[in-house]
Amino acid sequence: MILQREGAEKDYTGSELQQVRELDKTITEAEKNELIDTIIVKTQGFVNGNIKEGDRQPVAIFRRLLSLYEGIDRNALRENLRYFLQAIMPVCDEYGINMCIHPDDPPFQVLGLPRIVTSEEDITWLLHAVDNPHNGLTFCAGSLSAGLHNNIPLLARMFAHRTHFVHLRSTNAFPNGNFIEASHLGGRAHVTELIRIFEKERPGVPMRVDHGRMMLDDAGKGYNPGYSFHGRMMALAQIEGMMAVINEESKLKS
Repeated sequence: MILQREGAEKDYTGSELQQVRELDKTITEAEKNELIDTIIVKTQGFVNGNIKEGDRQPVAIFRRLLSLYEGIDRNALRENLRYFLQAIMPVCDEYGINMCIHPDDPPFQVLGLPRIVTSEEDITWLLHAVDNPHNGLTFCAGSLSAGLHNNIPLLARMFAHRTHFVHLRSTNAFPNGNFIEASHLGGRAHVTELIRIFEKERPGVPMRVDHGRMMLDDAGKGYNPGYSFHGRMMALAQIEGMMAVINEESKLKS
């Protein structure tokens, strides 16, 4: 209703389209602008910098960006990625550079664009398509856990050997496709178990706290969602606590 993307109605169920039509009767212009700012400016602009705060007509800019992908389906996107990775592997081999792809966030199709790093099958394809140890994964537990089709500890065990970077966060996901951030101590990612797996299978792999939830006086500071200061400091404290316990466990076992 806002983006006016051609063929968008094909991506939604009849029930969802009816909900949209009902919402369109009551949503205000201010609420529409807030939605545009959240989905287009903050999310897409944060990722690629093509859209910035204060840009006029962000919807028109975003429509032009989407048009660049006309005719690009899942297979074409995969082959483009394979071509790129194959081309750079000789340099990675020469200089010891690890490439680590971030999973699609969220791990399902959005705005009609194909997604190709969403699941066990996708990651398996990627690592076999360019079977070089320098072609690896950023294991983002938050992105992967937003899809009910993913078992996060299982994926960690399967792909730890080709993981070069770990993002530790967690989500709760729902049958209708919605998901929300969870505490690092809860949610579907089972972060404590992930730390155990990576400390055992990939000792020394860089691990960082990812998103944090809004808390204390974070509100109104203009942070991008998930990147509030106090919320991330709390998340860091939770992660450091889990790591300390797991390291102590390892010492006692040895």
